[in-house]
Amino acid sequence: MKRLLIAIFLLVAGGAAHAVTPEQREADEALNAWDVVSARALIERLNAEDADDATNLYLTGHLHLLEGRYREAADYLAQAALKQPEPLVLHLKEIALNTAEATKDYVERRTADGAFVVAHAPGIDEILVPYAEEALGRAWKELTRIFDYVPETPIRIEFYPTVDVLGQVSPLTVAEIRTSGTIALCKYNRLMVTSPRDLVYGYDWLDTVAHEFIHLLITKKSKNQVPIWLHEGLAKYYEVKWKAEAKPMLDRHSEAFLAKALEKDQLISFEAMSPSMAKLPSQEATATAFAEVWTVIAFLNERRGRDVADELVALMGEGKSDRDAVAAVSGIAWERFEKSWRGFLKAQGYRPLDADFQTRLLFKGKDTEADELAAIKIDRAREYVWLGDRMRLRERWGAAIKEYGKATTHVGDRSPLVQGKLGYALLKAGRYADAAEELVKPLADNPRHVVLHVYLGQALLKLGRAAEARVHLEEALTINPFDPDVHGALALVYEALGEHAKAAEERRFHKLLQ
Repeated sequence: MKRLLIAIFLLVAGGAAHAVTPEQREADEALNAWDVVSARALIERLNAEDADDATNLYLTGHLHLLEGRYREAADYLAQAALKQPEPLVLHLKEIALNTAEATKDYVERRTADGAFVVAHAPGIDEILVPYAEEALGRAWKELTRIFDYVPETPIRIEFYPTVDVLGQVSPLTVAEIRTSGTIALCKYNRLMVTSPRDLVYGYDWLDTVAHEFIHLLITKKSKNQVPIWLHEGLAKYYEVKWKAEAKPMLDRHSEAFLAKALEKDQLISFEAMSPSMAKLPSQEATATAFAEVWTVIAFLNERRGRDVADELVALMGEGKSDRDAVAAVSGIAWERFEKSWRGFLKAQGYRPLDADFQTRLLFKGKDTEADELAAIKIDRAREYVWLGDRMRLRERWGAAIKEYGKATTHVGDRSPLVQGKLGYALLKAGRYADAAEELVKPLADNPRHVVLHVYLGQALLKLGRAAEARVHLEEALTINPFDPDVHGALALVYEALGEHAKAAEERRFHKLLQ
């Protein structure tokens, strides 16, 4: 994983070749490990000796990039490129320039605990800040304990309004982002996250923030020595630990992907996951890969009877390979590990879903109503849903309920899409108890489907069950905090529960979104 200095052993500065010094090499290694404190001290000494040296210009630019000082980074990297136009220098210069331009007007706010700086585009993305701050505070407390590592602060997190911006400031193309569903990264010593407002239904953005924070902890603790498959396994397994008493669990769709891959003997190899999950050919392939590496961590934890994250990462930070570290933690020689892990997978009894419901992310400006309806694989059911949608547009709620009900005779009552539409029509028709009953049915298999939580929360509020409504509406905020109806309903919930300050904040967000 360790990257060699930009020109291996020689750089050309001012037309004369010279050897890279041990101190320059040490500074480069510190930068690659995101050890900004050590790198800064080394680079200050190097610049005191020769600030115009091509290597020192590169090192200084790289340091500023990791510090979030993008314009300065671009300037130093541009000077380095003039002296030594190596691919890495040119790449980082482009990243620094693009990021400086994309974030030049961003609003920054340091969290109350001083641990994070949250940056976002001006406007409605400010809604993300209080929820992100609360989640990050919990994540810091729990995850630094699990990984036995406390990084220097503040840690920078940037929210980008669209995936186009993420593609602009990262090595990924927008096509790769949309194909794989990789809409956040931990790169250049910061958390890089797409705002959930760029997706039709949002996504698990707070879990994703915690996921990327884990990547930062792993990179720093291991000195950037952990390969992608273990990086992602650890991040995926522990991403929910910011929530009170949350236990890592595979969702039903991940189970179904594993069941399918095991049945067809089409598990994705660990090697195929490199250099990035974002390079996999589809969202299903990416989801299958994440499920696989999640189970690796579950397997290791089960064998040891405790969390192995701290030991596993520490071993690689000490120089052990991933194979040696896994063998040491599991007590199984690598040559036998994969066979043992596959046996563990088969013993879990993963089940396919009863119906094939599409779970891929839908992007605004790209995915259409037809893409959403394509999630319904039975033609007759899809036709009834289409008819129900036409009735919905005309606010003929009784007729819509009838058509959606016909669709359920073909797909059952576990489709989140059909049940969500049926529940909404029942809600608009004033049949609140019926709406709640229908919306609960698909939740067991689809606990993170935002529409179910929004409508169920509204139905329970109408039924006077404010405490129950709160659970679902707050869950909706962790997926799509840009729905004004959620904030409006939560304001009423908090008022009913006597939490007037929270109610006032939700009314403010409701007004902002309106």
